[in-house]
Amino acid sequence: MQNNNLNQPAKQDPFAWVKVFQAENGLEANIIKGLLKSKGIESQLQGELLQGALGEIPFEQTGVDILVYALKERQAQEILLNYRQLKQSAPDWVCPKCHELNGATFEICWSCGTVKNDESE
Repeated sequence: MQNNNLNQPAKQDPFAWVKVFQAENGLEANIIKGLLKSKGIESQLQGELLQGALGEIPFEQTGVDILVYALKERQAQEILLNYRQLKQSAPDWVCPKCHELNGATFEICWSCGTVKNDESE
């Protein structure tokens, strides 16, 4: 007699790619990819090329998914939780060199590459 164990969840392949976040745009997706990489987590971006089709396809379909290996999902979720909290609580800042407005999660000015410092508001 074969035992199918239908009540037990199937074990997930630890090297399967799983979605951990949907970024608003390619820039945010690449910031998150770099953040994960700095913590030793390999990731993939999915849907980044759809950004060019904005207007041709609905806005909600142009988000960029960030994928990590299933065995790194928990660690990635902890990092992303910290990212979301920082994004919500920290103010945007103005670059002291070129005066461009940068998002709270940016440590380097997107326009000129100047590093954020304590005087940046």
